[in-house]
Amino acid sequence: MLPLLLAALALKPTLDHPPAITGNCHPARVHFTGHISADAPGPVKYTWVRSDKPSTATFTLNFTTPGSLPVTYDWLLKGPAEGWVVLQVISPEAANSGKVPFHVKCAK
Repeated sequence: MLPLLLAALALKPTLDHPPAITGNCHPARVHFTGHISADAPGPVKYTWVRSDKPSTATFTLNFTTPGSLPVTYDWLLKGPAEGWVVLQVISPEAANSGKVPFHVKCAK
């Protein structure tokens, strides 16, 4: 009998650089856009990790076919700020986009 070989699902989270920043710091909106690509159908759980706090909410994309699906995240800030965001895939395997930094400048 031959052993059953299971191929790992290939996942690739990506975030566009730089994020779009709009508003006047009362508040300013930092808008992140990206995609998660999967080479097989099925659910993919992900979260957003921010420089100021650990992630708490998780989201699920349901891939009906292999391909890429869009994701977005908005961070509202009341004043000048800088930081980063990471798109983190949790399951079926861990993967991340790497840090995407931002800098919000406010007019004086």
